[in-house]
Amino acid sequence: MSKFRFIAAHPERAGKWNEIKTASYLEDVLTDLQCDADGRINYGRAFGYAWLLAHWPGNPDERPSVRTLKRHMQILKRAGIVQVRVVGFGGGMVVRMLRSAKWQNERPAPAVQLPLWLPPVASIRGGRPVDKPVEKQLESTVSQIHMGPDLSPVGGQTWPRKEVKNLAEETIRTIARSKAVPRVEKTQKQLDARRRLLQQQAEMLEKKFKNAV
Repeated sequence: MSKFRFIAAHPERAGKWNEIKTASYLEDVLTDLQCDADGRINYGRAFGYAWLLAHWPGNPDERPSVRTLKRHMQILKRAGIVQVRVVGFGGGMVVRMLRSAKWQNERPAPAVQLPLWLPPVASIRGGRPVDKPVEKQLESTVSQIHMGPDLSPVGGQTWPRKEVKNLAEETIRTIARSKAVPRVEKTQKQLDARRRLLQQQAEMLEKKFKNAV
């Protein structure tokens, strides 16, 4: 049975044995002295190698030397097992265990990464619902679109018809449209001739289809 109260038995320990070798005893002692889920030793307070030897379990005659502890601490640092921060000159060091299995169930939840781009915010402005939105949209003119937000109708509203007729641009566009596309009314005689022509073409197509069959 091990003489330590807790041994860091995690899957990576067997794979790192060839790398840390005898420094694993120092890892066991530091894990035994770990006091919280963040991996802090001695509650995050600075300590020296003398304090570490004083808390070393087992026979005092079998304790390693300070030189050996320093070498093992460097091995654990290079292996990424501990984090050591030296405090001043002769003030000791602050040690924290990394990836320790002790208090694994009490670790805080990982931080949630916020998205880089925020979702689009829906605008609170909007036109009132209308029965025929397409016809409402056709009633708006080009001049109203380019007049800007200060003078253009808000939402789905349109200018009153009497104001639109008074605009010089609307008057010019109406005259130009009437001249460009003149309205031609056909007489009854022209309509009858058109119907006879269509009927003759339909009879010819029907006769041609029957002959082909």
